[in-house]
Amino acid sequence: MGALVTLCPETGLQIETGIDTDPVSMELVPQFATECACPHCGGKHRVVKQDFYVCKLVDGVVRYFPAA
Repeated sequence: MGALVTLCPETGLQIETGIDTDPVSMELVPQFATECACPHCGGKHRVVKQDFYVCKLVDGVVRYFPAA
């Protein structure tokens, strides 16, 4: 399991969703679009499934796996 995250297009900083998942489970999720409030720039960003990553620790290294 890993954290489902996306990136702020303004700052490039990671936005955490509070959802734990894995890449295999995300493959089963249909395409979607949503809006998220950004804690970094204060804006709202429209994001689609392809904009999300599953962030997890692998052999002591943080890795990002595409959620789509």
